[in-house]
Amino acid sequence: MATNKRRKKNTLDYKKIALLSVAVLVVVIAIIVSVSSKDNTPDYEYSPTENNQTNTVDDTKPSIVPPTNSATEPSTDKTPTEEPSEPVTSAPITKSFYDAVKYRSPDAVTADIFKHGRNLMLLNRKYELPEDFKWDLVYWSNGKHVDAMYLNCEEHNSTKAVDKAAYQPLKDMFAAAKEAGVPLNLVSAYRSIYLQDKLFTRSVNYYKGQGLSEIDAINKANRERTFSGTSEHNTGLGFDILEKGNYNLTESFENTAQFKWLMENAENYGFILRYDKDKTDITGIMYEPWHFRYVGVEHAKKINELGMCLEEYIDYLEA
Repeated sequence: MATNKRRKKNTLDYKKIALLSVAVLVVVIAIIVSVSSKDNTPDYEYSPTENNQTNTVDDTKPSIVPPTNSATEPSTDKTPTEEPSEPVTSAPITKSFYDAVKYRSPDAVTADIFKHGRNLMLLNRKYELPEDFKWDLVYWSNGKHVDAMYLNCEEHNSTKAVDKAAYQPLKDMFAAAKEAGVPLNLVSAYRSIYLQDKLFTRSVNYYKGQGLSEIDAINKANRERTFSGTSEHNTGLGFDILEKGNYNLTESFENTAQFKWLMENAENYGFILRYDKDKTDITGIMYEPWHFRYVGVEHAKKINELGMCLEEYIDYLEA
């Protein structure tokens, strides 16, 4: 009888031990699963974007976009690449940056960029960047130095960079506009020689596709876009600016509160409207209410006071 009781007790003890073991095993498994799940959770790093703008735009659209024609207007949309956190230095330039350019101004001579100071360098159909030009560019997003030749490729068409001299004034102007309730959008800043030629070629091909001769297509394209090396975008001192959220470069921008604010305040930060509607016969470029050029506060105020475009102002300084 006692033996049976012991056997029964031992059986109960074994059941308790088994249940306890199962419970412990369940707890251990739960802990392992929890730890494993935690270890596999990616660490997200917060990276703020300019003006909390989450979408970006491929800066490869012509100033005025003609109707799409797939035969002559191949798409150039690409996903913008991230900017490196450290300065990038390219290999030394061993040949002219114009070597691969298809369309170059037939009338241009080398610009004397230091004659009136770097900020007043005049580029147009008559003047182009010298082949030994040294850029001084920084990223629009963080102000860190970037090598212009690094941006001279398809991969970085959408990376925004500006001349160092214009960086802080541009930031200050954007901050002031935002505070005034008219937030701005920097659509386009520095463009490489490569990209400018690509855009010019695309415009020429479009007009040739419309039946124009090569020379007529080039001349028409040159009214809305400048040759490589003659564009202010090639310097990092020319900027296409619209209202926040808008990427369409059209004359309707002149009807916005942002444009009105810029016309009243841009000179205080050193910027002028570069291609005015009343100066197209002098600039050779159609009216672009979105295109602003950095010249410095003193010159910007004087240019506006005299009612001149940059070409006229340079003549004024030399008279």
